[in-house]
Amino acid sequence: MKHVGPITSLAINLSDDIIYSASLDRTVKVWRISDLKCIETIQAHLEPVNAVVVADDGILYTASDDASIRVWRRNFCSGEWPHSLTVTLSSKHSPVRTLTLTSDNGVLYGGCTDGYIHYWLKGWFPGQLQYGGALQGHTHAIMCMANVSKYVISGSADSTSRVWVRDSVGQHTCLAVLVGHRGPIRCVTAFLGRLEDDNEDGCTICTGSLDGVLKLWRVTRTNKESGSLSQNASD
Repeated sequence: MKHVGPITSLAINLSDDIIYSASLDRTVKVWRISDLKCIETIQAHLEPVNAVVVADDGILYTASDDASIRVWRRNFCSGEWPHSLTVTLSSKHSPVRTLTLTSDNGVLYGGCTDGYIHYWLKGWFPGQLQYGGALQGHTHAIMCMANVSKYVISGSADSTSRVWVRDSVGQHTCLAVLVGHRGPIRCVTAFLGRLEDDNEDGCTICTGSLDGVLKLWRVTRTNKESGSLSQNASD
């Protein structure tokens, strides 16, 4: 039951006892963790599938070179093939390379090869999404993304990472451009942290590049009203 092409992304849904694997063979496979069996093959896209994420409510999101993100719902009473397509989201004619979903499942981000990050806002019903806009700043393809709390971090083939902050009304601002790598940023992760000074808050970011270097960054907002920031990095 293995994929016939390279595997590009994995997602896990512990509550349903399944792992999703996405592949360049255009499919997503559903594996049951308890007995390690493939229980479904989703013919997900017409082009290679680059990323997959799953929400806490079981909604599955897949991103592809066909310039779309597809939203899938799991129907537990439908028999052998429980996943059905709910909606297809357009990424404005650019292949989608990476996805990230906020912890509350409220915002879905898709990073594209044209350097744009499109985002969608969750509606009232499971799987319902409304287009929110695009974040512009990178000059090359978005290779990876991560989010923690109100921060979204994007890594790009332009060898930079950007830190975006989302305010209470859903508007985004680029807080920092992280410069220092000599190759495309291939992976990124982040976690919240606070300095000893209670007036400062921010996040710690780790970026990995094709230059073979791992960098650790600390981005802090030193003045909440003005939005000023400080940043530092170490190899």
